[in-house]
This record gives sequence, structure tokens and C-alpha cells, in this order.
Amino acid sequence: MSEPEVLRIRVPEGLLIPKLYLYSFLNLVEVRKYEIGQYIELRGEDVLRAILDGINTVKEILERRKMEGSREKSLQALVKIPMSGKNDKGIFTKLCSELKCDLDPIAILEAYIDVLKSPRVGGFERLVKGLESFNIGREGYALPSIFKLELYALTRHTFFKDGFSMKVRVSSDFFVLMLAGYLVSRVGSARLDKNNRSKEKNRSKKKPSWVSVHVLPLELAWSKSQWYILQGRLFERWPGVRPADALILYLLIHLWDLLGNEPHDLMILGVVDPMGPKPAEAAVSIHAPLREVYTRAENSLRHILKEKWGKDVLTWLSRKALDVNEDVREVAEKFVKLIFLSIQGDIRALEELSLMSSRLEAGILSIRQPNDLERKLLAVARNARRIAGTLLEYHFRRATTGASERDM
Repeated sequence: MSEPEVLRIRVPEGLLIPKLYLYSFLNLVEVRKYEIGQYIELRGEDVLRAILDGINTVKEILERRKMEGSREKSLQALVKIPMSGKNDKGIFTKLCSELKCDLDPIAILEAYIDVLKSPRVGGFERLVKGLESFNIGREGYALPSIFKLELYALTRHTFFKDGFSMKVRVSSDFFVLMLAGYLVSRVGSARLDKNNRSKEKNRSKKKPSWVSVHVLPLELAWSKSQWYILQGRLFERWPGVRPADALILYLLIHLWDLLGNEPHDLMILGVVDPMGPKPAEAAVSIHAPLREVYTRAENSLRHILKEKWGKDVLTWLSRKALDVNEDVREVAEKFVKLIFLSIQGDIRALEELSLMSSRLEAGILSIRQPNDLERKLLAVARNARRIAGTLLEYHFRRATTGASERDM
């Protein structure tokens, strides 16, 4: 029996986001993975074939998204590579010149597949040479702004006079694998700011209204099939990305069946895409501790989600809490926070949820002619009260019957 192939990939030192882009791609590669010091080791009988299959999977995901984007205008930009100024475009133009392809993400992946398959310039040895170092010096590719979000944050630090730059240059192999992970992770768009137009005189101070939403793995633990399903499940126009508890609840609902097998943590990154002279910027970064929350909330949340109405109501409430344009967002946020704590076993939060929602519902029902806002608040209160009632029922049955939690 032949020895397994071993491919050592140098982890981007000191740069978290490029590392997570790499993880995003490698979770689609079906080989054994080990993190050893500053390296990721891939081991298998045919590592090259596994890498090729992973790139093909990314290409399939992009092709599917392109079709979905043709039906939803807000998703169209997600299958393109955003670039700023001449620097970013020059980097990608150089890459496409080497690969002999058009400046298009799918074309780049297809051309790189052809290069790896080439007996003259490709093969396993190319990957060994191209991935053993992260920074290969002058002959490599500079990082575009979408790969160095952390470095742009550093340039604004007061201790760095006249700016700061880290001259990292990577091989085309490293560049394409990070690009594949970046493209896969870019699953949606979300609004950050309620007002579209800034009233400030200085337009440069205007806060970004929209971000691209990236879902990034924090570890090399997802199976290929589960990570693939997650990409399709989350590709959409997101209702929002804040507050964190509403976002985590939203993810739990959408990924419920996947988390039963693989409750792994995620990072949700909201990135202002580069445009004109402005580089990419990380506007939101949220750690979603899905493993911990799932472990605490598994049985109570299962009790809610087993009924279609429960899933629908919980989804509706979390969307209301995330949507910056929602009139009743502030109230929805309060109820969702209490629900988030209640499903994890906080009885005091559950009592408060039940009391607050019942009081608000009763108060609005006593109004003879409620206005539009009051009718919206009534819907929020009623749905929150229904969730509270379901959770109270769960705890009552658990206390009085001693039934198995999985049977409830």
C-alpha cells in the first residue's frame, strides 16, 4: 500500500481573515487535515485530485449563485470580484495574464484547474512549492484589499506615522485558493444604516449603508457535504447582521438540521466592498458560538421548531430584530434577547418574556382604534407571548412528567 501524499500549507501568520478564507476553501476538500504549528497538513492518497474537486465544487457553487442572482438583483454583485482603484485591478490582471483567462471568478477557477492538470506546469509538486510559504517575496502577487482587511485597520493606527504596510506577496496557487475561499464565504448582503443619504456636509464621513456578508469557519472541522449545504442555505439578502443574539438565533434556525451533526462556531463578517479609490473595509465582525449555544438550547429549541408555526414565528421575530428599517425593531430586539436567554435555560428571562409580551399585547388590545405602529407592535407581542407559552409548556412537562427531553 502506497504512502499517503502530504501537502503542507503555510498558515498566513498574523492575519486572521486570509487564514479563514483558506479554511473556507479547505472545508470543501475531502482529505485528512491537521494543524501543526504554522502549517496545515493535508494527507490522502491523491491530494491533488481532492484540491481539484474542491475548486470544481466552488465553481459549481458560483454557477448556481449566478443563476439565483439573475432572479434577485441584490445578489448579482456577489458572484463578481470587487476591486478598488488601479492596484487591485492590476493584481487581478497580472493573475489572469499568467492563467491566460478573462477577469471573471469562474474563468479564473477553470483556468487554474487546467494549470494544475497540465503535465508541464501543474501537478502535485506545483502545489508543494506554491503553498509551502505564505510570503514568497518580489516575484509573488501582492494582496488586494479584500485579503488584507486587518492591514487597512492598522494603517489608521496613531502609532504608525505616514501609514503602515506589510509587503506580503504570495504564489498564484496561494492566491487562487484564498480567492476560492473568499468567493464561497460571500453568501449575502445586508443593510447597516437606515438612512440612505447622509445629512452631513462632509460626504466622506457617511457611514456605509450596505455590506457583503461573509460566513467563515473558525476551524477545519466541517465535512464537505455540510459546508456545501450551508453555503446554499445562507445565500440570500440578509435581514441584517446586528444585534449578535438575533443573528445567532437566525443562524440556529437556518442551520438546525446541520448543527445536530456538526455544531461548529462561525465568524460573520460584514465587509464594505472596495469601490473607486476606497479599499475594502471590515465594518462588522461577530463571533457566533454555535457549538456552545446549541448545546445549551438544543432541547428547548427543538421543542419550538418541531412545529412549523414555531419555526415561522421565531424566524419572523429574529428578522424584525435584525432589520434596520423595521419600525418595531427596538421592541423586537428586547423580546429576541429574552428568547435567546430563555432557550438556554434562563428562567428569569423566560418569566420576563412572558410578562412583558402579555402586558404589551393586553395594552394594545385595550385600544379602541390602534394605529399602524400599534398593530405592528401587537403582532410582535403576540408572537413573543406564543414563544414564551411554548417554552413554559416545555419546562412544565419536563418538571411534571419526567419525559425524555428528546421526546418533548
